[in-house]
Amino acid sequence: MKTIGIVVIYHPPIDVVDNILSYLPNLDCLIVWNNSSHGEMIIPEIRGRSGKKIIEMGDGNNAGLGMAYNAAVSYALTHNYDYLLTMDQDSRFKGNDFQEYLNEITQLGEKTIFSPNYIIHDQELYMKQESLIEVDATMSSGAIYPVGIFKEIGLFRDDFFIDSIDIEFSLRAKQNNIPTKIISSFHLIHGAGYQKKKHKFLWKTFFPNEYSPVRSYYIVRNGIITKHLYPQATRWKGWLYYWFYKRLFFVLCYESDKYAKWKGLLWGYVHGKMGKTGKQTIIKES
Repeated sequence: MKTIGIVVIYHPPIDVVDNILSYLPNLDCLIVWNNSSHGEMIIPEIRGRSGKKIIEMGDGNNAGLGMAYNAAVSYALTHNYDYLLTMDQDSRFKGNDFQEYLNEITQLGEKTIFSPNYIIHDQELYMKQESLIEVDATMSSGAIYPVGIFKEIGLFRDDFFIDSIDIEFSLRAKQNNIPTKIISSFHLIHGAGYQKKKHKFLWKTFFPNEYSPVRSYYIVRNGIITKHLYPQATRWKGWLYYWFYKRLFFVLCYESDKYAKWKGLLWGYVHGKMGKTGKQTIIKES
């Protein structure tokens, strides 16, 4: 199985190199896409520990995720790769799980989008099961796509820029009888956005998302558009409450930069209802 990966670098965290090294040794090639000038700083260290596996793409300007992922798809198709791994810069595989994850996918040989189990705030997202867990959609980080499916159903939606790109693709794949399945015995330690501070409200403990104003905009806008495209998906139950109304409350009570985040959420709602896509120009990127 010939596997290529892509990781998009945007103001990288200090542990980004260690995160990358949790899966790089088992890849045939890794595209490191620079969405900020800071990405150039990590390349020499990765190259020193990876030989010739690294391909640099991106010019340091923020092109979003869809464009980067589609460049990786194009490269994978041109160079006859079998699978594409997409990774977030703040995610890493636990122990030897990535190697075993790849081995399991090779043995299964299914036309399926695969995903590991996620560890978020020290909690597993899925209960461990012997059989695969079929879901409507999964996160992009740690997902492995058979390259051939892009010829069948098209590319990632780069007009979404960021957020819901992975969800929309999984839902489109499902419409074309290509499922998304979790292999729950293999784990990815995943940084959940900007969730850093723990709070209590009444009897519940929670982590406010604390996404930036720009991320808040895209999450709401693209979620509303995707919900309209795939209303039958079970994942939409309570989505608007959690990602819009509840988030407005959390921003007001617990988060900083309240005005800009409310602006992002409200404009995301308006543009989502309008069906507006592309890179937003209303809110200044930090």
